[in-house]
Parts: sequence; structure tokens; C-alpha cells
Amino acid sequence: MGDTIDLRSTLSHFNILVIGRANSGKTTLLKRVCNSVEDPEIFSPSGEKIDSSIVEGSAGRGLHDIDNQLIFKSNPQFIFHDSRGFESASVEEIENVKDFIAQRASSRHLSDQLHTIWYCMPTDTNRPMLDADKQFFNDHAAGQGKFTFLHIPVIAIFTKFDGLVTKAYSELKRGGATRQEAMTKRTEKALEMLTTNFVERFSSTAVRPTDWIHLSNMHEGGGNCNDLIEKTANALNNDALRLLFVSVQRNNIDLCTHYAVNNG
Repeated sequence: MGDTIDLRSTLSHFNILVIGRANSGKTTLLKRVCNSVEDPEIFSPSGEKIDSSIVEGSAGRGLHDIDNQLIFKSNPQFIFHDSRGFESASVEEIENVKDFIAQRASSRHLSDQLHTIWYCMPTDTNRPMLDADKQFFNDHAAGQGKFTFLHIPVIAIFTKFDGLVTKAYSELKRGGATRQEAMTKRTEKALEMLTTNFVERFSSTAVRPTDWIHLSNMHEGGGNCNDLIEKTANALNNDALRLLFVSVQRNNIDLCTHYAVNNG
């Protein structure tokens, strides 16, 4: 506990890099994590506030910058860094991400380092893994020394699972299932599709995510990120940092209590 108190005195926030292609639900996810209905405020690395309209769809205006800080008023202890969708910038954006990760990894101060990476991949698509995704999880093995994130937990977040459930229902119907049968088996079928078409693709990459989850209905009131928070906490390799991460989940006291009791 003493380590946690000492860490609190030097570290007031968590730095999270959020990666994902366009329309993967990143902003919706962050709003849910921070229990906010408002867009985050955006600040430059020097602390200057930037017009929040650049959060979405800013790539074409040349305003997007991975170094900018996305902060929600509802939980300012999270600082998010948003990577522009790989498919919209290809090699250039991957290089930007490499440089950003390398720069943060070189810092001797924990407060300036990245604490985790959330890698969002939509499941309502016929392109489960892009070449850019493969490159991200393979580059360091090919001698790209500046792109080393092995010490940073990477959580693969498969978003829009409800879309995959709808697709599974359609496949079951096409396979001859009745409406009731398709309704009953659609979630199980969707989980099979998720494993085969998405999760298992990481078996051939040099680096695999530390853990993964699937999320659905994040745009609705019933969606929550409890599993994401718990898996992120479990993935942190610094005990004091893990306890601090859990303690700032101000919007979910039950989860904080549960994790504290079960992990001591």
C-alpha cells in the first residue's frame, strides 16, 4: 500500500493510447469508460486547449495529432492519445505510431510513459485484419528496434459485437435454421465467428495482445466496460500502478471494491 501512496504523489493520471480504424467506435468506448455524454476536451502537448471538433473525422483537415491529449471532465485522471485510423494513412500513420511509442518508452518518468494500449477492431466487417494490423503486431520482430511495445500491455478490443451477432443470425437462417433456432443460437455462433475470424488470426503474428475482449451495444444505456477495466488492470505489470488504476475508477465503485477484495 505504501508503494501506491508514493506513486499517487508522483503520478496523477494514466496515459492510454487508443488505436483503431475509422468507425471502430473509439470515441463511444471512451465516453462509456469515463461515463460521459460529452466529447472530451483536447489539449496540445504543451497544455493549450484545442477545438474539440477535431476528435472525429479530423484526418482530412490535417488537425489530428497523436500527441494531443483527450481528457473527459468526468474523469480527468485518464489521458487518452488517439491514433488516426491506419487505413486512412497507411505507412505514414504506422510510422507516427512507432515514433510516438518509442518516444514515450524512452522517458524515465512513469508519468510520461504509456501505461497501456487499447487496440480497437470492429467485428461488423468483412476485413477482420488489415495489413496495417499485421504490421503493427509483427514489426518489432523484423528488426524495427524503435517499435518495441512488449512492456506495454495491449488489450485487443473487438467492438460492435452486436453487428456480428446480426450477421450470425443471417448465416444461421441461410443454413436452414428456423427464426427461433437462429435467435437462440446467434450469440453462440457469433462467438465462434469471433474466435475463428478475428482472435485466431493473432496466432500467426510475432506479438499477440496481452488480452482481448468483445464489446457490444456501447451506444446504448446497457453497455458497459467492466471487463475492459478489469482486464486492463490485470495486464498492468506494476502492482502499485495497477492498484492506482483501479482506484481511479470513480464511476464504478462496485468494481473497485470487487477488485480490491479479490486481489488484495
